[in-house]
Amino acid sequence: PKIELHAHLNGCVRLEHLKDLVEDKSDLPSSPGPNASPQEYFKFMAAVSKLTGTAHNLRAALLRVLQDFESDGVVYLELRSAPKHTDTMSKRDYVETILQCLRDYPGKMVARYLVSVDQSKSLSEMNENADLAIHYASTSPLVVGVDLCGNFYHANKENSMEVLKRCKNAGLKIACHIAEDPVISDHTADMLRLICPDRLGHATLITPGSEDGEFVKKNNILIECCMTSNILCRSVGKYEDHHFKKWYDLGHPVILCTDDSGTFDTSLSREYQIAMKCFAMSRDDLRRMNLASVQWIFDDAMKDQLHETFRD
Repeated sequence: PKIELHAHLNGCVRLEHLKDLVEDKSDLPSSPGPNASPQEYFKFMAAVSKLTGTAHNLRAALLRVLQDFESDGVVYLELRSAPKHTDTMSKRDYVETILQCLRDYPGKMVARYLVSVDQSKSLSEMNENADLAIHYASTSPLVVGVDLCGNFYHANKENSMEVLKRCKNAGLKIACHIAEDPVISDHTADMLRLICPDRLGHATLITPGSEDGEFVKKNNILIECCMTSNILCRSVGKYEDHHFKKWYDLGHPVILCTDDSGTFDTSLSREYQIAMKCFAMSRDDLRRMNLASVQWIFDDAMKDQLHETFRD
């Protein structure tokens, strides 16, 4: 059994399933090649996002993603996606469609939703998503927090900080993409100290022993590590150098995740196999990693059940 805490809905739709969402195959976006830049991956994900712009396609894509994760042994999933206004759906419709699909899902896996706030958007649009996160977190047990994500090349630090402060003041738990690229290195210190997120996505540039690393360690903030994503987006050179192992060896809370399993053609099982090969981790090491990570899931009501799952 596995826990997945960092997975983007649209990025987790596999190419063979994307084909089911288009009538004209020429509308299918081309998958980025092995030497693609981060900007090319952002462009591809934006194209995929357009394919889930109807309630029918959004439901179909989400169902496939849920089935993929459950078939890979995931027992608890936190899936994230930014509500979008399309020709046929309002942002509220987008959220309602996701929640109804989660309620109707017939599998045994427990799935929860993080409302994403795209840091590349305008302040008003970011606030719209924050409003939805705050509303639904208070009305639905399926919405368990908020995620700061999006194209960091177009991020506005002040806007991001303002919106996350609102969410934090409203009592929401926060997962924050951070320290992925030197272009946004100036965001890291302020984001850590003024927001102090509950979990950090990627954090590839935060090293143990650095000033930021000491803050992360002191505040016991879990790091969501997405190895294949970081390799393909060139924020890490090779698996053996991935910061996951450095933090793991310190006993700091970390968990392996997929990020965008469809876009990067990976799975949680594959990420675990890479960790076993590159870092000599055993199956029991991975079980203990999952057990320790239960403390950082955003659905407090599931913690006891998951503790039992991984103790068994």
